[in-house]
Amino acid sequence: PYSKGAGETLPFCSFQERKIKMNQRVLVFSVDAMVYEDLQHLRSCRNTKKYFQNACGVRYIRSIYPTVTYPAHTTILTGCYPASHGVISNTHFTTGSTEYEWLWDASNVKVPDVITAAKDQGYTTGAVFWPVTGNHKAVDYLIDEYWCPHEGETLLGGFANMGSSPEMLKIIEKNQHLLPNGGKLGRVALMDHPQIDHFLISCACDIIREYSPEFMLVHNGNIDDARHKYGVFNEEVLHRLDLVDLWIAQLMRALEDSGHLHDTDVIIVSDHGQMDLSRVIKPNVFFADAGLIQVDENGNLRDWTAFCCSNAMSAMVYLKDPANVQDYAKTYAVLQKMAAEGIYGFTTVYTKDETKAMGLDGDFSFVLETDGYTSFSTDWNRPAVRPFDRNDFRYGHATHGYLPEKGPQPTFMAVGPSFRENVWLDSAAMIDEAPTFAALLGVPLPAADGKILQELLR
Repeated sequence: PYSKGAGETLPFCSFQERKIKMNQRVLVFSVDAMVYEDLQHLRSCRNTKKYFQNACGVRYIRSIYPTVTYPAHTTILTGCYPASHGVISNTHFTTGSTEYEWLWDASNVKVPDVITAAKDQGYTTGAVFWPVTGNHKAVDYLIDEYWCPHEGETLLGGFANMGSSPEMLKIIEKNQHLLPNGGKLGRVALMDHPQIDHFLISCACDIIREYSPEFMLVHNGNIDDARHKYGVFNEEVLHRLDLVDLWIAQLMRALEDSGHLHDTDVIIVSDHGQMDLSRVIKPNVFFADAGLIQVDENGNLRDWTAFCCSNAMSAMVYLKDPANVQDYAKTYAVLQKMAAEGIYGFTTVYTKDETKAMGLDGDFSFVLETDGYTSFSTDWNRPAVRPFDRNDFRYGHATHGYLPEKGPQPTFMAVGPSFRENVWLDSAAMIDEAPTFAALLGVPLPAADGKILQELLR
C-alpha cells in the first residue's frame, strides 16, 4: 500500500471550461487531531447537524508515518508520502533546542501541491494557519501558521515575514483583540487555545467575505491542544468540539454572506489521532551512557556520534557521519539491545531502508517506534524520565507520531454540490485527499501517490 502508483487520471479542463462546466469552489477545514469517534458528538451539535446532516465521508483515514501535524498536512495538500514531499517532522533537525525551528515555510515542500495546481489554472486561493504555507507563492490570501517566536518580533511584522500581504495584515490587525493581550505576548499568545482559534477563524471569515477565494484552506489546533493537555477522551474534548461546531457555523455563514454557500464544496478533515501516555523518556541519556554523546561538566552537548530527535511517539536517530560503517554498526547494536530489553520506551527499531517502504525517507539512519505508552524527549540530561509538560505537544498527557494504524483514526466529512449524500466509506488513505480536491477543481496533480475518492462524488 505504500508503493507509488499511477493512481487515476485526474479530469482536467481549461479554466474557461471549468467556469462553464463546474463553477465550483472548495473550502477545506482541518480540525487537528479530530477522530471518527468525535463525529457522534459533533454531528449532534446544532450547527454541524444543520449543515452536515446529509454529509458523506470516510470513517477512518489512514494517516502517514510519522503521524505528526506538518507532515500530515503536507500530505493532505500534495497526495504524497513524506518520502516524496520532504516534510518528515514539525521541526528541522538540530542537536540544540527545536523550540524555534519549526517548518513554517512552503519552501520545505519538494513536490507541487493542490494550491499551486489551482493557481496555475486561474483559481484564487486562500490559506489561514495551514501548516508549511509560509511565503507560498500560489496563495493569494495568506496567514501562515506562525507563532512569532523571536524576541522583539511583532505580530504584524512576523506575519509579514511569512508572506501575509498588506490586505491580510489589515485583517490580522482587525482581529488581534481576540488574542491574549492583543497578541503582544508573541509565541505565548499565538499558541494559546482556544483563543488563537477564535482569532484565526474570524480572520478566515473576513477573507471569505471580502475576497471569496475559490480554493480556501483553514486549519485549527483546538482539539489537538485539548487532547495533549487532558488525554484522548474526556469532557474538555467535548467542550472543545462544541467550539468547533461554533466555528463551522461562522465559516458557513461567511460563505452565505459571500453568496457562495450553495456552490461551495465544504470538506472537514483531520491529520491524526492521539494516544494516552504513561511516561516521557530520553533515549539520548542512554546514548551518552554508551559513549555516543559527549557532555561537558555543565550538561552541555560537547560532541555526538548519534542523536535522537523526537517526533513524540516516534523518534529519528541521526548519525553525525552516516557513511561511517563502524558508527552505524555500533549505534544499531545499542538500539537493538535497548529494544530487546523493553524498558526504554521502544521495542521496534526501523532502518531507513525499512521506513522507505513505509513512505518515510530523510537524512536520519533509524526510527524508534513507541511501545504504545511512551513519548520521547530530545534532551540528553538526567533524569532519564521527564515530567509531563502541557506546553509541548510531545510531552502532554496524550500525543501522536506513532505508526498510522495505531490509536483512534482521523476522519473526513464533506457536503456540497459535487458530493453524494449519506455515503460513507469505511476507510481510505490520506494520500487520496489531494487528488480528490484536484478532481473537484478540475486541475491536474500528476505527482500524487493517491487516488480520487470517486465513490463520494456525484
